[in-house]
Amino acid sequence: MSSSPTSPAETSPEEGRAPSAPGPHAATEPRPETPRHRTHPITPLVSGWKIVVGVLAVLTAQNIAQLLNEFTIQRALIGAGLLLVAALIAILLSALSWWFTTYSVDEGGVSLHSGMISRSREYAPRARIESVSVERPLLARLLGMAKVRVEVAGSGESYIDIEYVKSAAAEELRRGILGIAEHAAPPEQAMQAQPTHRQDGESATEGGADGSEPAPAASEGSAQTGGALRSFLHDGVTEGELIAQIPTSRLIRSLVRDIGFVSGVLMSIVGVAVAVALAIWQDGINPAMFIALLPTLIALPKYVFGRIESGWGFVSRITERGLRMRRGLANTRTDNIVSGRIQRLELRRPLLWRRPDWTAATVTVAGIEDDGEDGAQNVLPVGTREELRATLGHLAAPLGTDDDMATIEHLLSAPAREIEGLRTRVRMYWIARRTDVTVLLPGALVNRSGLFTRRLEIVPRERIQQLTLSDGPLSRRIGVLDLQVGIAGELVHVSSLPRAEILDLHAVLSRDAATLRRYSDRAHWPQPVLSLTPAAAAQEPLPAEGRLR
Repeated sequence: MSSSPTSPAETSPEEGRAPSAPGPHAATEPRPETPRHRTHPITPLVSGWKIVVGVLAVLTAQNIAQLLNEFTIQRALIGAGLLLVAALIAILLSALSWWFTTYSVDEGGVSLHSGMISRSREYAPRARIESVSVERPLLARLLGMAKVRVEVAGSGESYIDIEYVKSAAAEELRRGILGIAEHAAPPEQAMQAQPTHRQDGESATEGGADGSEPAPAASEGSAQTGGALRSFLHDGVTEGELIAQIPTSRLIRSLVRDIGFVSGVLMSIVGVAVAVALAIWQDGINPAMFIALLPTLIALPKYVFGRIESGWGFVSRITERGLRMRRGLANTRTDNIVSGRIQRLELRRPLLWRRPDWTAATVTVAGIEDDGEDGAQNVLPVGTREELRATLGHLAAPLGTDDDMATIEHLLSAPAREIEGLRTRVRMYWIARRTDVTVLLPGALVNRSGLFTRRLEIVPRERIQQLTLSDGPLSRRIGVLDLQVGIAGELVHVSSLPRAEILDLHAVLSRDAATLRRYSDRAHWPQPVLSLTPAAAAQEPLPAEGRLR
């Protein structure tokens, strides 16, 4: 496997070198000769406008009624002048911050140095790097810029953002960091690489700088414009084997068929309409009324657009560095998910998705808190059965059954009463009795729930880290217990099961947590079916001991 340069084209070395920290951790510090680089000089312009918009939003939200009542041309010009001055100050502050912000990549990991008066240093050791994503917000995308996010194992917002660099340089930087994190190439090759300057129209790698179609030559006139537009709207991922690709028509139809999404939008519209009608009936038409409803009027289109953008142009391909995904309309992003980091999978199938056999899949990845609709953990916004099979085949550890995909399909599509497993017998939980069931398979704990939208939580048994039994006066009276299964970054709840059955389940999972999860033996953990080598595939299947019915 080859490694690409990690130094973007537009960066320039900062005078001086990264200091080496003394003490017992000096071995993990970047080497003294490692050069630091600045991001693109246009970064202050891309980031400075956020300060202006924030200040403007606060001022207008608090004083908009007074501004409307006292509006004059003279005051409007004065306000525009003040806004211009604020914009210049914001850009100046951003420029100072940019000048004192540098990053470096070496055999030990990624460092980000920042601060004008008080210097700080964020460090991502290569052993702790979980994934590297490339994000392109709208303004940065129009300027050909991108942000590189390095996700680090840890709790909370554990990541390093390198913003902004050229799109081609961001792609090179992503490959270089991943190569270092996976020991895929000699670190010196990525560390010693020099910036590569290119002319407009050249591609950084085969197939385009960011994995898209090669840009046409500048002399092709209108053909270049059309190619640039296609590249802007669909700057896709072309490396690796295609796993899933979501057409726009399927995305729109899936939203229309999603009862939860449609009902939420309709309820918001009805709520706003009722509030406006009542306000007009009591006080007549008043601008203050619309100002009070402004947050809701903004939030609703944002929610709808966010759901569309989360699956727009979605493409996933399997590469040597895991599953690579691209999504987004105005703001695009590409992410990498490695199967060995996955702690939990969740499959979702709303009621009206059952006929066309569509399924959404999300994962929980150790060290990544990006679990939004357009986040890295959303590995399949709406996929067919074949796309689901390919995605799970490259990401999910074996369940230990004769046909894992048939088992998953049965757990998703069959009525809960036809699924053999553990379920509550308490009469007061009449919905859970008909919808919730817990199944312990040789390779995973599976929890099925949901009335209109069926959900399937799959937790590999070797990923279990913590088990907690919950008891209380009411639980003791009705003879049930609750169990919380802890994995990295998530809790899976198994609720209101008979005490004897939950204690048996707890005993089996406790043995799993004590014997299966061994950090020194990660190479022997179960691997996704489609990623197995012929020799590994010929090994004995997972033992069936400990299965509960």
